[in-house]
Amino acid sequence: MTASTRGTLLLDRGVGPLLVLPATLLVVVFLVGPFYYMMYTALTDLSFADASRNGNFVGLDNFRKLMRDDPLFWDSFLLTLRFVVLAVSIEFVLGFALAFLIFRFVARQRLLTTLLLIPMMIAPVAVGLIWRLLLQGDFGMVTYYMRKVGLLSQNAAVLSSPDLVFPAIVAIDVWQWTPFVTLVMLAGLMSLPRSPIEAAMMDGAGPVRVFLDVMLPLLKPIIALVLLLRGIDAFKEFDKVFIMTGGGPGTLTELVSIYAYRVNFRNWDLGYGAAVAFMVYLVVLILCSIFYKAIYWSANRPAPLGGHG
Repeated sequence: MTASTRGTLLLDRGVGPLLVLPATLLVVVFLVGPFYYMMYTALTDLSFADASRNGNFVGLDNFRKLMRDDPLFWDSFLLTLRFVVLAVSIEFVLGFALAFLIFRFVARQRLLTTLLLIPMMIAPVAVGLIWRLLLQGDFGMVTYYMRKVGLLSQNAAVLSSPDLVFPAIVAIDVWQWTPFVTLVMLAGLMSLPRSPIEAAMMDGAGPVRVFLDVMLPLLKPIIALVLLLRGIDAFKEFDKVFIMTGGGPGTLTELVSIYAYRVNFRNWDLGYGAAVAFMVYLVVLILCSIFYKAIYWSANRPAPLGGHG
């Protein structure tokens, strides 16, 4: 009796649920359980900084305060949206352009794609530490050369400058994650079927029309997937920015994840902090829903048969 036959017999005898039980328990313990505890805490006034607030049920009061009476939350939320839109847009444009150039003009792609993996392989905390040292005001190497070429005054530092700190965190995120977009889009370009492209070229379509009318529609599901993954990850950005700036100077880089950290673990306002964390989860859920529909819609559109002359 072969292994596949034995496996089939085990499944026929109802052993299947037992095989998935360990994974199900892990999901319940590490995902479902904490989520429901967060929801319960968000409905209470639990605070470790105020002895009178010991977890009494307050209903939706935390959410009302969040929506109506907390300008700091909305400032951090809008700042996070700016960060996501700028970082993901630049990463997508640069990554797609680089992937197309590699696809068209680079014969030996293995070495180049390996080099592209390096920024992605570095832990975000390490990235934050590296760039904090490079941009340090007294001895940072990048700061030194920026002063040499006149991009920065002698007494200024990038991470403490109100005008430069936000562009800096966007640029560092672009540096780390543009290779991810490049590799995914390169894989998408390499997997495109040849027949529609060749048919369009035989019909007299030029390179621009082939790209716009044939290749781009075929890449739409992959584009939607890349934007989904990067959008979710950028919206949850915490470690790099926290290591480099801690949300400062002032609140100029206080993303919503850093604001949630401050409410929960500096102010110890756990009930209200759980409501803030739930809002982050809700936005990520909405992003997932939007891009899932975009991927489904793109995948179910009929593929183009050729280009235009």
